[in-house]
Amino acid sequence: MFQALKTIEPDLSPKTIMVDFEKGAMNAITSEFPEAKLKGCFFHLSQCIWRQIQAAGLQKKYIDDVTFALQIRKLPSLAYVPENKVIESYEKLLDTKYFIENDELLSPILNYFDDTWIGRTDRRKKRRSHTFKISIWNCYSLVSEDLPRTNNAVEGWHNCFTSILNQCHPSIWKFILSLKKEENTIKIKNQQYIAGECPPAKKKYQDKAQRLKQICYDFENRSTDDYLQGIAHNFQLQL
Repeated sequence: MFQALKTIEPDLSPKTIMVDFEKGAMNAITSEFPEAKLKGCFFHLSQCIWRQIQAAGLQKKYIDDVTFALQIRKLPSLAYVPENKVIESYEKLLDTKYFIENDELLSPILNYFDDTWIGRTDRRKKRRSHTFKISIWNCYSLVSEDLPRTNNAVEGWHNCFTSILNQCHPSIWKFILSLKKEENTIKIKNQQYIAGECPPAKKKYQDKAQRLKQICYDFENRSTDDYLQGIAHNFQLQL
């Protein structure tokens, strides 16, 4: 697919590409666009952790126990910590009273988090390699630069286009006609954008983005636990 994109647009040279956490896709992107910076979608990071909660049999506890749910959400909240402070902040989180007292309960989630996102410590207290680099799932810089932290807009478009087709297996002719219709819609929206008529974001999303930005700006003035808790209040994990 990425080779096809380069064939269609030979000068295509994206600076940043946001992806789901799929190693195959990431490897393909890196191969075709080695200069592009990879960024993982925060929503899909949250989904990954939610699936581990389900796998550990802790789904009901997450739903019923508000304190447990808030503490668990501090793990993906590490994505909003400055990249060079993530490991230090994670270690401070593990030293908090709740994580110490509930070590056995949290161990399956923490083992997964270590192996996938942070890296387990070896005998020398150094972090081993892990599945996804911190630079990929960290979104602190995206907040300060007012850049998207998820690819939900793309999935939203996909759902909208699916509704236009209104069937799972349309004929090739209906598919082509739907593409042409969507192309015309995009052309109109593009002209509106050029004219400065950008559609306003929903107020709840604007408010949430502003809260997250304010918390991120306040990183140096908060304790690690208070900072992560502030971030954790602004999203949920359930699918």
